[in-house]
Amino acid sequence: MNEKIYPLKLGITTSYLIKGEKDFLLIDTGYTGDYPKFRRGLSKIGVLPEEISWLLLTHHHDDHAGFASRLVEETGCRLIVHRDALDPLSRGVSLENMEPVNQCVRMSFGLFELFHGKFNYPPLHVSGENSVIVEEDTELPEETGINGKIIMTPGHCSDSISLLLESGEAFVGDAAMNFLNFCRIHYRPIYIENRKKVFLSWEKILDRGSRVIYPAHGKPFPADRLARSLKRFG
Repeated sequence: MNEKIYPLKLGITTSYLIKGEKDFLLIDTGYTGDYPKFRRGLSKIGVLPEEISWLLLTHHHDDHAGFASRLVEETGCRLIVHRDALDPLSRGVSLENMEPVNQCVRMSFGLFELFHGKFNYPPLHVSGENSVIVEEDTELPEETGINGKIIMTPGHCSDSISLLLESGEAFVGDAAMNFLNFCRIHYRPIYIENRKKVFLSWEKILDRGSRVIYPAHGKPFPADRLARSLKRFG
């Protein structure tokens, strides 16, 4: 694993901390209640919250933006988000316009949803002054001190973005998963808004030279496994 990448396991969600020239970029937060675990994780690797200068949200769902508002308030970090995420982030809601990828997922998550309740979180109001708002593929801001590209990867949801480092690591949020494998997911998102766009996004991730896929759910895996799954479903 790249020595500048620090996975932070927060329940079912893994956030990733990436070291820039001076400070850090964080990819995603966990649920709202995961913040204490997040702080303990930072302490273990010797990183102070105020060393996080950037927060990239791969999309607006509560398991990715749950404590984003608190982190921004406490650290003053700048945001990188898709324009389509602005409205749900400002309302602190997860848009529920997806379907489970198969019947096994539907049954497995039915009970989880009963106990989870509403998929809400503290609202995050994004302004142009403290944010980079994207809606097309673009370079990661030079100020981060990290060489990489932000690419649009819809399918799981419309505001899904991924970060591809120049060194070949792809941080894909929920565009691909290594999770709930007993349901024969084969790296697909467990909930999908548009199946065709999922596989088009996979093609883009692979075509851009990804070597290792870092999903928000499950362990990182070699990109050739995603390629094999794409041949199966795409």
